[in-house]
Amino acid sequence: MDDEMQRTSMSRYTERDGAVVCTLSGFGAEVVVETTLDSKTWSELGDGYAKDATRVLYDGEDIDADAASFVVLRHGYAKDAATVFSRGTPEETDAWDAPSFVAFGRRYVADRRGVFCIRYTYDCYEAVEVSGADPRDFEEIGLALGRAPRAGVVYNNGVVEARLEASSIELRGRCFVVDRNGVYHLHSGGKHTDTNTLSRIDADPRSFTVLGEYYAADAGNVFYFLDDDGDADVATLRRIVGVSPVGFEVIGALDGYARAGQLILNHGVVETEIVDPASFEALAPGWARDRLHVYEMRPQLRAMAGFQYEVLSARIVPGADPTTFRNV
Repeated sequence: MDDEMQRTSMSRYTERDGAVVCTLSGFGAEVVVETTLDSKTWSELGDGYAKDATRVLYDGEDIDADAASFVVLRHGYAKDAATVFSRGTPEETDAWDAPSFVAFGRRYVADRRGVFCIRYTYDCYEAVEVSGADPRDFEEIGLALGRAPRAGVVYNNGVVEARLEASSIELRGRCFVVDRNGVYHLHSGGKHTDTNTLSRIDADPRSFTVLGEYYAADAGNVFYFLDDDGDADVATLRRIVGVSPVGFEVIGALDGYARAGQLILNHGVVETEIVDPASFEALAPGWARDRLHVYEMRPQLRAMAGFQYEVLSARIVPGADPTTFRNV
């Protein structure tokens, strides 16, 4: 559920014809609104916030904050002398001690009482104290992970994760965690909670790397994985037998496709319809070709680990010339 905690729009402030305006962009559109900011004293603070000598704005709208003491922290958090704000909305005055409040990232925050994890649980967010964590020895790693570097402790969603080694832990994309001892596949708990599960996989942590949205590799193996942040049941990972990472190439223009030597893989399965894998390439959306044929790429449901998933299936277009074919 991390994506739900991220901003869904972007805002920027500029001067136009003597006034300060805010441009909101997102979902393929832009909206420009004139603000109340004084053009002589205004400044942009980042994360959607701006202020002048007397006013504070978020996404172009005035908020009830003290401009003199107002500071932006990170990931939408900000505060003045008395109040903590999250994405422009004031938190309840008794929720946080504003003078001591800090934000380590999107998931972990702290005040004089200790460190707290912002969890998404059964369709609501709640701040849960991280037992034993010291704000003076804490940092957020990303996703649901944080650590106390000096104490050598890793936290997963606010709970101690004893399997992970604090000094060497790193993220690999949004689905993998690596430390000096192992590689772990991480996937969310589903649409009603953001509890994360770590499953150790048989991979070399020294050479493990993520290759696009569906493939990963170490020095000797290629893995296919599929994860859905909103559905815990849609999570699978397997080693692709007989495929080497040497020469392996993701075909980014075709969802789930990759080239492995003389094979074309479609979501980890050999695509037998492709006649000449060496020359296979994407054309306009919905089409591909090799030196012999043109292929129409049609969506098709495939049974994968107990669920149905839509993949692109290649079908030869009879009589089409790959050297002259154009999608018009």
